[in-house]
Amino acid sequence: MKKKSKAVLESAGWIDSHCHFDFPDFDLDRDQEWQLAQQQGICGLIIPGISRQQGQGLAALCQPRPWLYALGLHPYFLSQHQQTDLDWLDAALHQARGSDDGLVAVGEFGLDFRKHTSDAERRAQLELFDAQLQLAKQHRLPVILHGVGAHDQIAAAIRRTGFAHGGVVHAFNGSEQQARRYLDLGFKLGLGGLYLSDRALKLQRTVDALPVDSWLLETDAPDMTPRMWPQRRNSPRLIPLLADHLAQAKGISTAELQSLQRDSLTSLLIL
Repeated sequence: MKKKSKAVLESAGWIDSHCHFDFPDFDLDRDQEWQLAQQQGICGLIIPGISRQQGQGLAALCQPRPWLYALGLHPYFLSQHQQTDLDWLDAALHQARGSDDGLVAVGEFGLDFRKHTSDAERRAQLELFDAQLQLAKQHRLPVILHGVGAHDQIAAAIRRTGFAHGGVVHAFNGSEQQARRYLDLGFKLGLGGLYLSDRALKLQRTVDALPVDSWLLETDAPDMTPRMWPQRRNSPRLIPLLADHLAQAKGISTAELQSLQRDSLTSLLIL
């Protein structure tokens, strides 16, 4: 494991495993928000990539801070991606593998069948998904997956390609059967603000049914803000509240949960 990743994972505190802290929503007060997050016990972030344009700035943003990052082409922005973006991604992954700037995964990529519903759009998504999964396999990196209405197709593609480097399924809200399928494939499941909703009964049942180390805490900030959060913009500061709820549901201490979270991330991000 590279020195920067190792240092972040060995720090005392919580890591937000999926946070878009580079988004313009934080441009006016990013440093102040990070200071507040640190005061709440947050010691690191993983910032996913969503496009070539956005991904090109992640290394510089993360370099002086305990923030790790991934590079990928998000399915939601399908119309923006070009074949040359895959070429860029391949070259960027190769370059980052030779440095210690905090690259830890390929992603966020996947399938979003709620956003894109036509056969042509879904075929294009599948092609983009397969190409990025192959790049992750080639570069021996874990992945950060986005899946909406397509968990069966994602799991099938992972099996079909023989991808075996694991990763996390961001904001998982599928069935228990689908969750167990991902776990069998070596993946963790992202757990965010939806878990705090009184209406998220299916997710809460799935959390109860699975081992506590199946889950990685995340916020997706600035998005996926839970209703009880006092601000419209989500924040890494939500992580301790998520941790309290998960630890209570599993009958363990938050200190034990924090150790399990660190172990899970370490096992995924060994490079």
